[in-house]
Amino acid sequence: MKFKKEINAKEFFRFLVPSILNMLFIAAYIITDGYFVSRFVGSDALASVNLIIPVNSAIFAIGLMFAAGGGALISIKLGEGDKETASKYFSNLLLVAVILGAIISAIFFLFKGTALSLLGVNSELWEYADTYSFYTFLTFPLLIGKIIFAVLLRAAGDPKASLIVSVVGGVTNVVLDFLFIVILDMGIAGAGLATMLGFAVAWIYSLWYFRSSKSLLKFGFYPINKKFMTSVVVNGSSEMISELAIGFTALIFNHLCLKYAGNDGIAAISAILYVNLLVANTFYGFAMGAAPLISYYFGKKDFDNLNKVRKYTLDSLMLVSPILVAAIILGKDYFVSIFFEASNPAYDLAVQGLSIFAFGFLFIGYNLYGSAMFTALSNGKISALISFSKSFVIFSIIAYALPKMMGVNGIWLIMPLVELTITFMVFYLTRERRMKKYLVPA
Repeated sequence: MKFKKEINAKEFFRFLVPSILNMLFIAAYIITDGYFVSRFVGSDALASVNLIIPVNSAIFAIGLMFAAGGGALISIKLGEGDKETASKYFSNLLLVAVILGAIISAIFFLFKGTALSLLGVNSELWEYADTYSFYTFLTFPLLIGKIIFAVLLRAAGDPKASLIVSVVGGVTNVVLDFLFIVILDMGIAGAGLATMLGFAVAWIYSLWYFRSSKSLLKFGFYPINKKFMTSVVVNGSSEMISELAIGFTALIFNHLCLKYAGNDGIAAISAILYVNLLVANTFYGFAMGAAPLISYYFGKKDFDNLNKVRKYTLDSLMLVSPILVAAIILGKDYFVSIFFEASNPAYDLAVQGLSIFAFGFLFIGYNLYGSAMFTALSNGKISALISFSKSFVIFSIIAYALPKMMGVNGIWLIMPLVELTITFMVFYLTRERRMKKYLVPA
């Protein structure tokens, strides 16, 4: 077994660091698309990509639901020593998820025009969005499967293999972005094709790994376990809601920025959301790195090690969060310059917005960890409560009120207030769960 009997700082970071790097690579090749599109195609093309983000987020959400919900249950089975059932669960998970992705892909192609209209694509951006969405819709099954592979490799006790999946796919995407957009001048189509092929390469490596002797999980064709799949959906619902929130918030931000700042506002929020993706994925890495350890030791009823994992995670968040916020605020001009020249009207808007938006990064790590912890403990209901409250209820209230009172600055202040509010909720629920012996006081 690749999990250690006793957790220590070295073992904890053996899981944490690859998980963080994994999520950073995912963010990196998404941001790379944005960089090449903005620099070599134009700001209208970048705005078009941003308008498609809600769809990508919805599909990523489905993949994350399967991966997080199923990964927790599979890790618990591995902790109990039942590798056969864990492999059956893994096989069910992958098969159902990929088939669902293919069905969703077909539906989006059938109603492509309607989907683009609902996303707010106007006549000026239609050609760009229509081209990019073609490749986006094709990647749905590949994206869902890739997320499952990355998470299940960690759940199987091999975080290095999970990192390799993201590195291989990410490097492929970056190289092909340069080739297709810069060298071959394929425009926004090159960005979409590069992303699709990056996912395909990640799939090839993952399939090879799970067929090798290294893997604790083996793929096979088994009857669908309806009880397991239902538990996956319930247990992973919080992660799905969290990711759906990214699409929902992008949709609302697009609407607000268009209303208060026009097309330049959409371009500006695109750059800010790319930075947000980088930070959020860093903290997703914290949460997803700790999750298999929590599930495994929970399966063994080893509360001493559970407390160690909690302590290591919270200590790390307390150190990293303020450093990240300081780095982004001090380097805001640099981050925005990745996407725009200083002469671009969107540049000043993005710099101003990022300097306010970044304060939300002080709290986001605790919120993501709190949600992931309850999922790892197979308590998806509380995890979903955290995610839904943050992503839809509180966000909607604040997003409705602040811009009316403060204009454009109110848009940038939405997320800091949302994250701060949810932090109080997370600490309250964490205390309540420890009282119920899921995590005993350290």
